[in-house]
Amino acid sequence: MAIISTRLQKRKIKSIAFYIGCWTFFSLLFCYFHFYGTPQALDPILFMNALQFSILTGLSHGVYDVIVLHDDQDPRPIIGAFLIRLWYFIAVVFIDITLCILVQNWYKDGFLIDEQGIESIRDAFQLPFVQSFAIYGVLCGFFITFIRSVNKKFGLNVFLNAVLGKTQNPTEVELVFMFVDLSQSTHLAEQMGHIKYSRFLKEYYRLLSNCCEENGGDIYQIAGDGVYLTWPLSACRKNPRPILCFGDLKRCFFRTRRRFRAEFGAYPTFKAAAHWGKVTMTEVGNFRSEMAYHGDAINTTSRLQDLCRMLGEEFLISKELLEALPNVGRYHPLPKGTFELKGKSHETVVYALKFMHPDVHEENRSDEE
Repeated sequence: MAIISTRLQKRKIKSIAFYIGCWTFFSLLFCYFHFYGTPQALDPILFMNALQFSILTGLSHGVYDVIVLHDDQDPRPIIGAFLIRLWYFIAVVFIDITLCILVQNWYKDGFLIDEQGIESIRDAFQLPFVQSFAIYGVLCGFFITFIRSVNKKFGLNVFLNAVLGKTQNPTEVELVFMFVDLSQSTHLAEQMGHIKYSRFLKEYYRLLSNCCEENGGDIYQIAGDGVYLTWPLSACRKNPRPILCFGDLKRCFFRTRRRFRAEFGAYPTFKAAAHWGKVTMTEVGNFRSEMAYHGDAINTTSRLQDLCRMLGEEFLISKELLEALPNVGRYHPLPKGTFELKGKSHETVVYALKFMHPDVHEENRSDEE
């Protein structure tokens, strides 16, 4: 529990650092191009003010999105969320520019707030540079929020591949797939009803996506009550990320079981399977296009997951992936036999992994970080 909380704090710090970094980049970029070719382009005080503004604005923006909104999608209607953010960015930009002017006054003349200081603030906001920078800052706020939203929606790896144009043409990649399937989904749907069950799934996938992101994975596809998670094989060479992610999922839902039971009358249990292979990555469709992976690895992962119920195991892994991951001995791999999976021309050797009970603290988990 302490380990997950620590990594949750790290995720929040990294997210806030993202906002500060973006604001720093765009602020310095504006100053550079606005004063390019003039003596002020090399003025250290100008860039110190821009850096101070970036830290203040990035910190407040990050705290608002990550702490206040819990890094979730804004539940308010789009027009309402837009207007609230508009006024928020206007207020933050105005306040932070004012603070920068006050600090500069104190640094140069030794006064912070007096009649002369207030007059300097009024004069500063009449300068074309400050007015342009204020408008630019508000637009940057929306743009940074958009970048963050796209990154969260598609995942960092998919987002970068799309930006770099790697998905325009079919590309072969080595990926690890893990298919997580919710147990007793039909029974839960009948017990709760459609509306309540949809809210149950929404909360289930919210927590699942958090665990996936904390372990460096991406959500490829949600299919009803099952979800495909992916990792580049190269990212799993030092840490067995899919296995760590499954362990985190078990602990996460064990800790939240009382809340789920109180709200929905049940809490999620699930089974999963993992495999790796070479697949073709490409973007398909013209309107509402999406990322697609084509290859045997996806089908194999799904067939392995089907074996979980038959073998009475919560996590199955192929021999190919087991041999490719480090530090798997502590999960006591147990050979379950060789199976001819549907749609495959050759047999697959399958292993089951054993996980500690969620309420037992895993002392060695931090050693694998």
